[in-house]
Amino acid sequence: MQRQHDDQLDRLLAHLDELCDRAARGTFVHTSFLTPREAKHARAQLCRRGQWHRARAWGGYDGAERVVLLLFPDYVCDLIDKDLWHTHPVSELLMLAGEEDPVVALSMRGSGYRTLTHRDFLGSLLSLGLEREVLGDIAIDEQGKDATVFCTTRIAPFLLTSVERIGGDVVRVQKTVIPADFDGGRRYLAVRDTIASPRLDCIVAALCNLSREVAQTAVRNGLVEVDYDCEDRPDHIVDIPCIVSVRGHGKFALRSLGSPNRRGRLPLIADKYV
Repeated sequence: MQRQHDDQLDRLLAHLDELCDRAARGTFVHTSFLTPREAKHARAQLCRRGQWHRARAWGGYDGAERVVLLLFPDYVCDLIDKDLWHTHPVSELLMLAGEEDPVVALSMRGSGYRTLTHRDFLGSLLSLGLEREVLGDIAIDEQGKDATVFCTTRIAPFLLTSVERIGGDVVRVQKTVIPADFDGGRRYLAVRDTIASPRLDCIVAALCNLSREVAQTAVRNGLVEVDYDCEDRPDHIVDIPCIVSVRGHGKFALRSLGSPNRRGRLPLIADKYV
């Protein structure tokens, strides 16, 4: 499975090279939606090629997990100060390029008689024959009634006319405008602990309330990812901030690691995705 996944990543990076060449020749191009792991490796590839200066990761709002990579031609890049490129509003970059936003936000509102989950929305949408790469983040409201679904402009008209039910509930679909403070509806549970060192096994033990030995076994068995890549070395030193996922226990955003306390232990601050 890992080898197949790597082959898929290799194909993505080869396609990205082709897109970079087109952007360098003066054409605005973009990818489909990428997973966080794909986006991470795509950025590394662009940096190696010296092309990150023309790229923006965009998922419809700042902080999106699933993003498309926008690649702009030089005549757009040259208009923006390099130090401001990655904070400049995407809408203005697209306007300078004379292009429409390739990401559309759709509001899908249920009746309120059923509590709908991310799985309900994703399963219903994929059952229409869609590939996951045309769908970005799916942000569910706290009541489980409404969702904001990000998708490509190509597939938006189909969703507007074809989606009638989600998880057995009737839904109404329409385009929506995302407010400036939109955060994707993510909810977290605070995790606070102290650890002996920033080794991965220590961190997994603290995050998941496991013994050191059980944490080491989980890491060696390939159940732990650091920034979306599998890490099977218990003694791996974790650079914080980062994302750590432990199969069967959840996903955690590691925020900071403080200075040693009087007992020599390091305060760890993290949030668990809920």
